[in-house]
Amino acid sequence: MPHNGEVLRRVLFVSIPLIAVGFLGALAGSVMTNFVRVPRVSALETYRPDIITEIRGTDGSTIARYAIERRILIPRSDISTVLQNAIIATEDKNFYRHGGVDLTRTVSAVVADVKHQRYAQGGSTLTQQLARRIFLSPRKTISRKVNEALVAFEIERRYSKDQILTMYANEIYLAHGNYGCEAAARYYFGKRLKELTLAEAALFAGIVQRPEDQSPFRSPELARARRATALRRMRAEGYITEEQRRAAEAEPLPAAPALKETVVAPYFCEEIRQYLERTYGEKDLYRRGLRVDSTLDPPLQAISEEALSWGLRRLARRHGFRRPRNLTAEGYHDLAAYVDPSWESSRFLEGETTRGVVVAVSAGAAEIRVAGRSYPLRASGFSWTQATSASRILKTGDLVTVTFQKGKDGSALLLEQEPTEQGSVLILENSSGAIRAMIGGYDWTQSKFNRATQALRQAGSTFKPFVYLAALEAGYTPSDTIFDGPLSIVIDPRQPPYRPLNYDRKFRGIVTLRRALEHSINVPTVRLARLVGLSRVIEASHRLGIRENLLAYPSLALGAFEVTLEEMTAAYSVFANQGLAFSPYAFEQISDANGDLLEKAHPDAREVTSPQASFQLLQMLKGVTQRGTAAAAAKLAMNIAGKTGTTSDFTDAWFVGMTPRYTIGVWIGNDQKTTLGSGMEGARVALPVWMRILERMKETARIDPKADFEAPPNVVFTAVDYETGLKATPSSPRPILEAFVSGSQPTEEWSEHWDEITRLPWSLQKSFYLPKKGEGSGEESSSESSAAPTPAVTPKSN
Repeated sequence: MPHNGEVLRRVLFVSIPLIAVGFLGALAGSVMTNFVRVPRVSALETYRPDIITEIRGTDGSTIARYAIERRILIPRSDISTVLQNAIIATEDKNFYRHGGVDLTRTVSAVVADVKHQRYAQGGSTLTQQLARRIFLSPRKTISRKVNEALVAFEIERRYSKDQILTMYANEIYLAHGNYGCEAAARYYFGKRLKELTLAEAALFAGIVQRPEDQSPFRSPELARARRATALRRMRAEGYITEEQRRAAEAEPLPAAPALKETVVAPYFCEEIRQYLERTYGEKDLYRRGLRVDSTLDPPLQAISEEALSWGLRRLARRHGFRRPRNLTAEGYHDLAAYVDPSWESSRFLEGETTRGVVVAVSAGAAEIRVAGRSYPLRASGFSWTQATSASRILKTGDLVTVTFQKGKDGSALLLEQEPTEQGSVLILENSSGAIRAMIGGYDWTQSKFNRATQALRQAGSTFKPFVYLAALEAGYTPSDTIFDGPLSIVIDPRQPPYRPLNYDRKFRGIVTLRRALEHSINVPTVRLARLVGLSRVIEASHRLGIRENLLAYPSLALGAFEVTLEEMTAAYSVFANQGLAFSPYAFEQISDANGDLLEKAHPDAREVTSPQASFQLLQMLKGVTQRGTAAAAAKLAMNIAGKTGTTSDFTDAWFVGMTPRYTIGVWIGNDQKTTLGSGMEGARVALPVWMRILERMKETARIDPKADFEAPPNVVFTAVDYETGLKATPSSPRPILEAFVSGSQPTEEWSEHWDEITRLPWSLQKSFYLPKKGEGSGEESSSESSAAPTPAVTPKSN
């Protein structure tokens, strides 16, 4: 029987190892708890990577993309065999044979790391790379590698190889903000992923580990070497022949992105982006891949942008050439490295305008770099500046605006003046209110302020049609007459009376409503507004969509208040739409990434005036473009109508016009509300832009030049004398067809007696003038507008 000492030794012999094992086990458990943190791979069941929100134009093209990660999800069927083979050969040749970790590659990587005493070599399988990308950090640590292997094992247990490959292709980063192979294929090559060639697929496989450093746009030599490595590995694995390898290796790399980063119609797209963020939140906007089918017509947008830029540069030339920015003075020492934002969207075609850097100047010419090529600026290209030599106006480092033009011996440049003025354009579809084009300023990169929707500018004479509409609604006809003579309105006995003046400071005596509107005569318009009632004018303008608070001052009739271009254009569309008003809208529908409809636009027509009054006013506005202040537009030989507008001191220039299909508004001015220059009225500044838009639309068959406005029921056309509005006779010197509500056409015929009266000086015509029956003149009354003094300055008439 063993003694007590022997028993104690045996107990210790057994218990000490057990205690040690328990202690070490507890220690290991504690360490592993903090060292190995395996994520729940089951989260992949509901995992959805961030994808792109896209805005599309009416032609199906993508006009804007918003995303934190630019990604387009694809199914397994979109991954071509050539891409699959390229990735597997380059990144994980045993992909279909391992269970998540390739032990041979892992051991090789460990040996290399020990040899170099750093993390010198990878060894991660596609599954491990996927695990790292979705669940782990990219930091190279032992704990991450252990977690990576454990997560990879779990992914392989839950998912098939095809599912893993699809997740990898949708998740992997390929530089320049492109996540996933589909987005990268469109960015690098301008094609779908399934359309990639062998050389293109090999490039992706080659640069996948260090895409930013090895991008062909940043390091073409590194990219070429990595593509060659991928091709050699594909050849070694038997995926391609030697002839295929050599042919692919000889193909050129992409020199520039096929997918432009710029947004088409940035002011328009920003309106939609803000709406999406307000309605669906920032997360859905940037991460959940909303699909917006917008109302924008990209060709019409391009036409409008070209026309406005042309008009603003044309205006800028009248002020002479100003010294441009100088990059050298701003600290750019390497002019060859400068990249201008305008080059991103430029195609460098004849007639296109962009910016360039002056790299050399001589007496007779200058050399200007645009993107990666230099072009000559010859004397003919800057002759408009009146400079006798290029060196007088330019120096090396200047950043100038130029337009491409064809020279005798190749492409040459025309020097432009960068405008300081701003402008906006809006095109609405009459039948729905859909916004087909929107420009909010000369250059989005310089100013994000949308002058089409945000800028409140004095309306000037573009407001006058609302006065005449109120008159037509009150029973007046276009042939009724109004007196054009001195008018003095006492508003406040303590203030001087309000005395409106005509643009040319002349009076004409008896004029028809049509003639007064066509020639934008101020005094008859103010007198008519008072005859009808300023409250009626305000009520009519509000019905048509003017949202601003309008006060019943006499100068209201001349547009002495502020309004947006969007309000004014939408209101004018009513005239072309037989009295129906539509609120402008920017999208047809919004859906999620799965195609499920979230929101659909429902254009809602509101009848805001009678079809007859609307059509009569439309015919009067047609006269503006035939005989009136916009008569220059008659050369378009189209059925059009519209109104010019100019404000005091020539601070605002307007033209809002209609075709049977579209209403187009143009505004030009300075943000600081300073003058555009003497004589810079709507007919000289805004109308030419409007006409250029119509000319381009006509040339490109975007509009039917023979289309006409349809007359509503109960409207008849009667021949009247233009000067008097009386029923025309065979002897009438100037007969025109006038639109009347049936029964309201004139019965008194023109005679030579009236011709003699209209030839008298205005002061002698007054005794022959009688206001319309049933209406008082109201000229001496000030009750309608006595609340406050009217603005002292009369807006310009045209």
